[in-house]
Amino acid sequence: MLKVATMPETKSKLELLATTVQVMSVVIGVVISVLSFNQTRLKEAAAREIEAARPFYTLRQSLYTEAIQAAGVMASPEVHTEDEIAQSRKRFRELYIGELSMVEAREVESQMVALAKAIDPDLLQMNDAQRATYNLAHALRDSFTYSWKVENH
Repeated sequence: MLKVATMPETKSKLELLATTVQVMSVVIGVVISVLSFNQTRLKEAAAREIEAARPFYTLRQSLYTEAIQAAGVMASPEVHTEDEIAQSRKRFRELYIGELSMVEAREVESQMVALAKAIDPDLLQMNDAQRATYNLAHALRDSFTYSWKVENH
């Protein structure tokens, strides 16, 4: 009698399940690795943006400090000499028209206008050159905030 060769038995259900679980584990591991890599890349990009904008924020903070110091002197004339008040008025105007306008947030801009109205309305009277400087400073600010992705509100 001839022996017929039999086909190897098909894998049991348990072996199929084990193989499926192994494949799924590998796929899930790859997906998690890719997501983790992308998340790390996004965090690094955000850190690079913040570092690139650091000079802007440093200048902004410095000029904000100068503006509030000058405003403080002008707001309390009874405790300062005429020379201190004159120096502060001069510096406040310089900041208002130029340097601070180049880095200030829009809310700070509106508060600078309100303060100028309250302390010295003459600060709001600008000649053509001052108005052009003021407008240039704001255009530069908008360029900086756009280029460095800085919030400007």
